[in-house]
Amino acid sequence: MLILAHLAASAILVQDAPASRDTVVRSRLTVLPVVSYSEVTGVQYGATLFRRFQVGRDSATRPSSLSLYAATTAKDHVKAHAQVDRWSSRNSTRSRVRLEHISYPLPFYGTGRDTPESNEEWYSSGVTTVQFFVQRAVRVPMYAHAGLRYVKSRVRETEAGGLLEQGLPAGSSGSDVVSAELGLLSDSRDNVGSPRTGTYARIIPSLASRAIGSDFVFRRLTFDARRYGIFAAHHVVAVQFQYDGISGATPFDQLPMIGADTAMRGYPRGRYRDQQAITTQVELRSAHWRRVGAVAFAGAGTVAPSLSDLASGAWYPSLGAGVRYVLSPKDRTVVRLDLGIGRGSFGINVGIGEAF
Repeated sequence: MLILAHLAASAILVQDAPASRDTVVRSRLTVLPVVSYSEVTGVQYGATLFRRFQVGRDSATRPSSLSLYAATTAKDHVKAHAQVDRWSSRNSTRSRVRLEHISYPLPFYGTGRDTPESNEEWYSSGVTTVQFFVQRAVRVPMYAHAGLRYVKSRVRETEAGGLLEQGLPAGSSGSDVVSAELGLLSDSRDNVGSPRTGTYARIIPSLASRAIGSDFVFRRLTFDARRYGIFAAHHVVAVQFQYDGISGATPFDQLPMIGADTAMRGYPRGRYRDQQAITTQVELRSAHWRRVGAVAFAGAGTVAPSLSDLASGAWYPSLGAGVRYVLSPKDRTVVRLDLGIGRGSFGINVGIGEAF
C-alpha cells in the first residue's frame, strides 16, 4: 500500500501567456514533486508535469492537456506515463494517446470474491500499455468511440510455491494483448477534470483477437455512468456506477477487478478479481475556501464468475475522505489527496483531477 510521505504544498507554475479576463484557457505548466514510502517499494520519489492548453480561441472548446509522470524507488521499481488528451475546436473530436510503464510488486489472491488473506502471494512484473482512441461527435453530447489498446506484460518475480510460479493462472508467464474498441458515449459535463453538473455515460465493447496480434482471444464490455449536481449553493454531489465483464480466455492481470485510485479506494489493486465486476460510489465535494476543499466518499463493489452471480454474495465497502487544492481556478484543475478504507485494508492516493 502506498503511503504518502510528502507532497509539495505548492506547485511550480510557469505561464506561457499572461492571464486575461476572457474565458479562453491560457497555456500553463504545472510541476509537482512527489515523495512517498511503502514497505514494499521503499522510498519512492519523482515528479508529475501537467500542461493545460486550448485549441483555437473559442471559449466553448474544452481544454486539452499534456501530462508526464515518472518515479523510481530505492528498490529499483519504476512507474512512468505520458499522455496527450486533445479536444478539437467546438469539441467535435477528442483524441487521446497514453503510454505507460509500471514495474511494481503487486499482491495476487486468486480469482473470486471469497479469496482469503492467507492466499496472498506477491509478484513483480513489467507492464507496458499503449492506448489510443478517437471520439467523434455524432450530435453533441453524443460521441462515437473507436480505440486500440496494447498491453505487454512480463512476470519477473514470483513467490516460491505460489500459483504464479506453478504457471496456473492464464498469463502467468507473460502476455501480449491487443484489443480494439468501438462504442458510444454521452458527455454533458461542464468540466472534464472537475465537473459540477452534467452526465457522463459510456458503453464500450472491445475484442482481443489473434487477427490483430493478441496472444489471447476474449470479448469485454465496459459501462460507466456518472451524474453530477450542485446542492447547498456551492457543494457538489457526484455518483458513479461501473460494470466490467469479459468472456473468453483472459490473462489474470487483465481480469475485471476491485481496487484502484479512482474507484474502490482503500483496496490494493486486484484484491478481488473475476470474470465480472461492479463498483458504485458517491462523493460529496465541498466548496473551495482559498483554493482548498474537502471530499467524503463511500462505495461498494463485488466480483463474480458470471453476470447472474453478481446479485448474490459478498459486497465490499469503501469509505474515505480527502482534500483538494485548486491549481488553476479558471479551468478548475485540482490536485487530490484521498484516504480510502476498505475491509481490512486502506490506501492513500494522489493525483491530478477529481477521482471521477
